[in-house]
Amino acid sequence: MKKQFKLLWNQEKNYIHLASVNREAVNEYNDKTLSALLLLGWVLMLFPLAAVPFSSTKAGAVPAYIVSFLLFFVMFLLFKIPNIKKHTYCGLYAAFSVFFLLGIYLSVIHSPVMRATILLGGFVIMPLSFIDRPGRSLLFLTFWFVIHTILAFYLKPKHALDDTINCICSGVLGYYLGRTLVHVRLESFEVSRQLIIEKEADVLTGLFNRRKLFETLAVLETANAEKPSGILMIDIDHFKDFNDNYGHAAGDKYLSSFGKVMINFIQNFRFDFYRYGGEEFVAIAYGYNEKELLSIAESLRIAVQNLDMDGYSTTVSIGVAYCGGERVLNYENVIERADKAVYAAKHAGRNKVCMEQKGE
Repeated sequence: MKKQFKLLWNQEKNYIHLASVNREAVNEYNDKTLSALLLLGWVLMLFPLAAVPFSSTKAGAVPAYIVSFLLFFVMFLLFKIPNIKKHTYCGLYAAFSVFFLLGIYLSVIHSPVMRATILLGGFVIMPLSFIDRPGRSLLFLTFWFVIHTILAFYLKPKHALDDTINCICSGVLGYYLGRTLVHVRLESFEVSRQLIIEKEADVLTGLFNRRKLFETLAVLETANAEKPSGILMIDIDHFKDFNDNYGHAAGDKYLSSFGKVMINFIQNFRFDFYRYGGEEFVAIAYGYNEKELLSIAESLRIAVQNLDMDGYSTTVSIGVAYCGGERVLNYENVIERADKAVYAAKHAGRNKVCMEQKGE
């Protein structure tokens, strides 16, 4: 028992880790599942309602089918609203709750002389349908199993034991398959994420690479993209001399430490950093005015100046191009403006921040 509990706990921790680092992919998958589930929910309810004139057994369940149809349809409309749509898990569990309620009604009230059928499908399908913590899915299945079992023994004692056994078998099967499928999906998301990182990241610094920069610039030039307020060009001072004096291995190690400084800035400011080439880096900033941008660039300069990497230290020259409020058609031109400003910083003695001179 202790080993089984430990296994479940390890699986839960593994899920939490993989789901956290692949949050965007998980949310996108669950959003699509919820949309499809709610659409199918109300559409499928139309079939038994359409069969009522031709089936005497369906007539008694008309109110349940109508209520289920309305609930699915209302949820379908509600989850088109952005502020409600973000509560995906609530929608998924609510949708399956409607399904289980319908199944329980058909099993113990509408057809007490028959064994449960639709309900069994719910126990199998629900864990397979979306990605969530295995423990939460298990609690959800257990809750509806307990509710149905209690009602079955009270309202349909003749078939209650059969239903209980069938529900246990279906629930165990669904939970096991669902847990396995969730793990496979998360592993697939993780593989895709790692491939994207390899494609977009610079190996030495851990920052975005030049390829990712130009992909970003293309997106920024589209109509609906959030526009940056400025671009920084960052050039490590005397980096060639550093490599010549200490060797390329030390240079690579310094670039790795330099990248960590940039990553720390990402945690505190709305900046994206890209390795432009060699010792040059580009930073795209969002939501800052000209004065704030200059102040943040100065903080970055000081942070690099204070960087101690096994006794080595160096400085950076930073050029700042402010473009907040501008209608920019080509952001490569803004990079060129920042590049001119960084040359001005170098000519001014290096280890300085220079704002572009308007009108140049």
